Amino acid sequence: MASLKDRTGVITLNQKIAKDIYKMILQFEDMPEAIKGGQFAHVKLNDKSHVLRRPFCICDYDMNAKTITMCYAVVGEGTRILSSYGVGEKLQVILPLGNGYAPDKNVKKVVLLGGGMGSAVLPAIPTTYPELEYYTYLGFANKDKVVLEEEMKKVSKELTVATDDGSYGKSGFVTDILAEDMARLKPDVVFCCGPEPMFRALKKALEPFDAPIIVSLEARMGCGIGACLVCNCKVKRAGEDETYVRVCVEGPVMKLSEVAL
Repeated sequence: MASLKDRTGVITLNQKIAKDIYKMILQFEDMPEAIKGGQFAHVKLNDKSHVLRRPFCICDYDMNAKTITMCYAVVGEGTRILSSYGVGEKLQVILPLGNGYAPDKNVKKVVLLGGGMGSAVLPAIPTTYPELEYYTYLGFANKDKVVLEEEMKKVSKELTVATDDGSYGKSGFVTDILAEDMARLKPDVVFCCGPEPMFRALKKALEPFDAPIIVSLEARMGCGIGACLVCNCKVKRAGEDETYVRVCVEGPVMKLSEVAL
C-alpha cells in the first residue's frame, strides 16, 4: 500500500508560534499522490531511546511545493526533542494515514470548529475542498494558546476566536458561542476536532439543530496502522451493538453520533 510507505521528509521550518506550540514544515521528494484534511502523519524521532512513532495531524499541505505542515504542542520528552530539530534535518514519516473528512455532495456550507490543538486539523480541510464555504470557530484556554488565526482567516467567510478566560476574542466556551450562531448560519455540517470534553459539550449545545457533526478523534497510538489496537474507541452504530474500532484505521474522522462518550 502506498500510504504505508516510509518517506523521508526534510525539515524546512520548525518554529515556535505560541506558548509551547510549534509549527513544522516537511518537504518530500516523493510526496503522496493525495491527502485529505483529517488524515495524519506518523513520525519517527531520530533518537534510539524513543522507538514508537508520534502521530500528528496533517495541519496543511502543498502538493506543488511537496510539503506538509504539522503543528504540535510540547507536552513530553518526545515533542521536546522534536522541537529541537533544525532546518535540514531529516525525519522518517509514514503518511497519509487514517480517514479524512469527506463531505457529502450536497454540502456547501461548513462550520469548522477547533478546540485547543485540535484546531491544527482544520487548515487542511479547505485545502482539500476549496469550493466549499467555511465558517470557522477556534476555542482556546487563553490568549497564550491561540494559533492558526491568520491561516483560517484566509479561507473562512467568517472567523470567530474565543478564550475560556476572555483574554482574547470572545469570552466563553466556543461550543456555546457556536450554538448562538447556528440558527443564523444554518450549516450543512459541522467538522470538529478537540478534546473529548468538548465533544460532550458540543453534542449537548447543538442538540436543537439538525446539522450532522463529524469529529476527528484524538487517541494514543502505537503502530498507527491498525495492528497494535492501542487506539481502540467504543462506538454505537444504528442497528448494531456497541463495538470497538481503531482510531488510526476506521478513524480518526467519525460521526459524533456514533462515538460512545
